[in-house]
Amino acid sequence: MAFGVLEQLARLRDLLNTMEQDLGIDTLSPNERDILLAFYANAWKDEDDRPVCSTDVVREHPTVQRISQPTFHRTLKKLVGKGLVLHVGKPSAGTYMLPGE
Repeated sequence: MAFGVLEQLARLRDLLNTMEQDLGIDTLSPNERDILLAFYANAWKDEDDRPVCSTDVVREHPTVQRISQPTFHRTLKKLVGKGLVLHVGKPSAGTYMLPGE
């Protein structure tokens, strides 16, 4: 591997860590962070112009695919408990809203 590419990757990692600290998500577990960011990466606006996303879409995100289904659901429950994602609709619908817009 070329030194320059790894140096750029290291700088990107430092920038990402700084951004996570600024947003206060640096205290989340790696799984919590990956799932939360996958929600944001895949969100769309609903008819009320709220950012929403479904668990089906999030489960397909590359950073989340490695997480087992039981771990995904336990971690999602923690994110809901922390108010970082909000469940909307019927519990079986798997649709969540992203707060703070």
